Amino acid sequence: MFPNSANVSIRLLKTNHVSDTIGQKKLTVTHSKEVIGILFSVTSKEFYESKSLNAKIDMALKIQSILYDGSKYAIVRGVVYRIERTYLKGQFVEMYLVETNIKVGDLIDNTG
Repeated sequence: MFPNSANVSIRLLKTNHVSDTIGQKKLTVTHSKEVIGILFSVTSKEFYESKSLNAKIDMALKIQSILYDGSKYAIVRGVVYRIERTYLKGQFVEMYLVETNIKVGDLIDNTG
């Protein structure tokens, strides 16, 4: 595989927080989209900067900028991540992800 070829499947999630009958907030998916991206390494500088901000970056990836819809969560390889930061880099958006405690089965899917 070439260094910059797509190598990971990503499900982008647009979400809302909804309270259930006992007042617990649940993450509700309002829209989802499957895209292909490029997984790349977080540099040591980025890792230490994120630690100093109390947001340890767990994963970094790029997708084509035309595909990014402003989603705040993503599922990658069965794990739910919060999209901590995004940077527009030409035709790509770099996304820096933080792993959450949310299980895929706990998401309420209201996408139709």
